[in-house]
Amino acid sequence: MSGNIDNTDDFTNLDAAEAAVEMQRALLRTMAELVEFRDGDTGKHIERTQNYLGILLGVMIAKEIYTEIIDEWDIWLVSQSVQLHDIGKIAVKDSILHKPGRLEPEEFEQIKQHALLGERIIEKIEKNAPRQAFLEHAKIFAGSHHEKWDGSGYPRGLSGCDIPLQGRLMAIADVYDALISERPYKKGMPHKDAVEIIMNGKGTHFDPVLIDVFAETADKFNEIAIKYRDG
Repeated sequence: MSGNIDNTDDFTNLDAAEAAVEMQRALLRTMAELVEFRDGDTGKHIERTQNYLGILLGVMIAKEIYTEIIDEWDIWLVSQSVQLHDIGKIAVKDSILHKPGRLEPEEFEQIKQHALLGERIIEKIEKNAPRQAFLEHAKIFAGSHHEKWDGSGYPRGLSGCDIPLQGRLMAIADVYDALISERPYKKGMPHKDAVEIIMNGKGTHFDPVLIDVFAETADKFNEIAIKYRDG
């Protein structure tokens, strides 16, 4: 899913429209990898969350779940834009991102700001670029993936279907990946334990309809996690 930025000659053999799309992909990927590098990840988080999202959307399309929303989407663009969901972390201090222990309350408040910061960064990009659907999706992913179904999330405390569908989907993908991944302050959790935590969040952290979809696809999440394992 990532663009090839190793050889600029690749763009010379494309027509203008194709070259523009490839350049967008390359820029998106580069920006996303900068965030992952600062966050201490290898970048595999990007592939994993993109694939988790694709798995969920595939079942939703097949079963006509939330089709009134999804039918309006270009699924390829949505898949690409998810790469920028954590771009706001660029503005978070290294001492907080890389802290090996539990964050103090004031530090957690700072890291919570990455959702709004991500929105603002993408808004700045929008001002300097033609209107692009993938930027609109990216801004929604950035600003809403930490909201919770019961309204206890951040940055706006949205609840239920007031949370954009992009954010409700990304919440599942992002939390699952956070649970199974090793970080400076924790070990990675076994797949079955991560699934149990996700399932227990049905109707509180997560959209209950989407959790039913996740329950059908959890084994595929594990396959993706193994395929794109860090290291």
